[in-house]
Amino acid sequence: MPVDQVREMHGLREIPVKRHYYVGFPDEPLTKAQEEENRVGRHDVILGEEYNGLQLELCCLLDDKIFVAESLNFVASEVTGVQGQNARTEMKPAGIAEGLPLSERKKIVKTRLRDARLAYQHDIETLRMLSGFLMTRTFSRPKDYPEPDTPEVLYRAFKGACHSRHSKDLGFRSSNQPLTFPSYHNGTLLDSSLVDEDALRTQCEGGKPSDLIALSDSPSRIFNITQGWDFEDMKGDMIAVINVSKLLRMGVLFNRTTTLAKSLDMALRTARQPGGVQYANPNYWVAYRWVPAECIEFYISLSFLRKACEIRGIGENDFGVNFSLEEILAFKVQNLSM
Repeated sequence: MPVDQVREMHGLREIPVKRHYYVGFPDEPLTKAQEEENRVGRHDVILGEEYNGLQLELCCLLDDKIFVAESLNFVASEVTGVQGQNARTEMKPAGIAEGLPLSERKKIVKTRLRDARLAYQHDIETLRMLSGFLMTRTFSRPKDYPEPDTPEVLYRAFKGACHSRHSKDLGFRSSNQPLTFPSYHNGTLLDSSLVDEDALRTQCEGGKPSDLIALSDSPSRIFNITQGWDFEDMKGDMIAVINVSKLLRMGVLFNRTTTLAKSLDMALRTARQPGGVQYANPNYWVAYRWVPAECIEFYISLSFLRKACEIRGIGENDFGVNFSLEEILAFKVQNLSM
C-alpha cells in the first residue's frame, strides 16, 4: 500500500509546503507588503513542516499499535489455543479534516497522538511478557531448520538510512509496505513459496524496499557491509546479534539467498553470467517480514566485533567462520571486566 494511502487510511494527508519569498536589492528594497508576505510565508512553512512531521509520527505510531495488536493476537492464540480476531480486518478509512485552518488541524493531530500513546507502552510490556513465556514452552509447530548447517547466530548491521524499520521494543520489520504486519508460518521460507525471482532480485540488488530483511552468518561479511558507512553510522551498537533458535520458535521464515536462488533456477552473477542475481552468497540470509525483538540477544558495536575477531583469529576474508552465542557472551563479559 503506498504511503499516501496509508496516511489517508488514518485520516491523514501530507500538505505541500511552498517556499516563495521576495528578495530585496540595495537599489530596490522590499516594500512593507512584501516583507509582511515573507513573514507570513516563513510562518506557514514552519507550521506546514511541523504538521507533516506530526502526521508522520502519528502514522508510524498507529502502524506500531496495529503491529503490536497483531503480535498480541498471535502470542495469545499460541498460549491459549484460541484463534483471536485479526486487528487489520477491523480497519476502516478515517475521514480527513479538510477545510479547517492548519493551526486547528495541527491541534487535532496532536490530540490524536496523545490518545494513541495511551496504554501503548503497557501493550508493549504485555507483548514482551507473553512472548518470553512463549519462548519457554514446547512448541507444537515443527522446528524445521531451513538449512542443513543452520548457524546458531545471525547478525544484522543496520543504520538510520536502512529500508527496514527498527525499534528496541519491536525488533526489525521490512518496509515494502508501510503497514508491516507480522507473518507466521510453519516450515521454512523455501517451502512457503513466498519469495519469487523478482522478490529475491529486488532484495539482493537493493535500491528499493522488499518483504525481506538482510541477515548474515559471517562476522567478516559484516566488515564488508559496513566499509562504505560514514563515521557517524559506525558509532554505537549497530549490529544485532540474533538467536536462530528463537527465530524458529517465533515462526520466522528465513533461508540463505543462494538456496532460494537455486530453487528458483536463478544463476548467481559472475563474469560468465552477467545477468545472474547480484550479491547473493552463502553468508547472505534473508528473513521474511520481521525479526522480533525477543529474538535479538543483544547489540554490539563494530569495534567490539573487530576485537572479538582479532582474539579468535578470524580474518577479513574468513567468511566461513562464525561465533557461537556462548563465545560472544564470553567476549562481552571479558570486555566489561577490562
